[in-house]
Amino acid sequence: MRRVDWPIVIGPALAFTFDRRPSGVVSVLAAADELASYRDVDTIARRAVELARDRLGIERVALFLLGDDDQFYGTFGTGARGETTDERDIVFAIGDSHREAISQSLAGVSRWTVLKDVPLLTQIDGRTLIIGRGWNAITPARSGGRAVGLFVNDAALSEAPLDESKQVQLAVLATMVANLLELKRRDAGALPWTPALSGTSGSRASKPSKALSQGVAHALERIRADSGVSSIQLAKGARMTPKSFARQFRAQIGVSVVSYRNRVRIERFLGLVDQGGGNLLAAALDAGFGSYAQFHRVFRRLLGVTPKEYLTGRAR
Repeated sequence: MRRVDWPIVIGPALAFTFDRRPSGVVSVLAAADELASYRDVDTIARRAVELARDRLGIERVALFLLGDDDQFYGTFGTGARGETTDERDIVFAIGDSHREAISQSLAGVSRWTVLKDVPLLTQIDGRTLIIGRGWNAITPARSGGRAVGLFVNDAALSEAPLDESKQVQLAVLATMVANLLELKRRDAGALPWTPALSGTSGSRASKPSKALSQGVAHALERIRADSGVSSIQLAKGARMTPKSFARQFRAQIGVSVVSYRNRVRIERFLGLVDQGGGNLLAAALDAGFGSYAQFHRVFRRLLGVTPKEYLTGRAR
């Protein structure tokens, strides 16, 4: 491992501020579905960095994981030209800004912390170099009330100002990544789900690796067209008994019909909020949920935060 002494590289201690009122919302479920299909931590980490850039529009981002020894270990990041860099040789002790960012996040004060007018770093040929100055955001990746790691991002290439809507998206993705990594550590063979949003409007998730039967493929199309279609109707369309259809659907898609239907509804809800910004109840009902209570319960289970926390970027 290559130890990095940040105080020597960066200079004296830096003042930091907290962003308390982030705004903006966008769906990151498709990205999470793709990450859930991978079986090793390195692939999850690399793709998390790449998806943050490609799908969320984060300019430069890196992911560091917190070890049992209270040190951060590098995974992958972004270079001086926007390329993916292998940073698995980096290790550094937790600093005051990292500790404060984690504390503020776990306390529900702020999902991320912004350092202002600081050196911006990159890794080139095994060296840590400064490529500019500007803002740098620290977004803890947390799961079950503890920090698993953190994302750091900046705009060293364009020198653009911080975009709060993108930071909200990154904060939600960070929670999903943390949950996946924790599950991976507990059971190397267990992951929450295989990609299930393939083909959903606005989704670019990979298709399931197994070939779909005609009945299941048709069922996916019907659910995307009408999320209110019942499992009995789907089974009838597939010319199967409800029990046999449910078993085949789960085997091929990786989740139950109910779970798939709920994810499609959440995707639609987030799309409606993006477009109109109307009240949550109207968007939830338009997305196909029968009540706000049902919507709230499903949203929290899938995304790990309440709808209000997602919209404001704050966790209580």
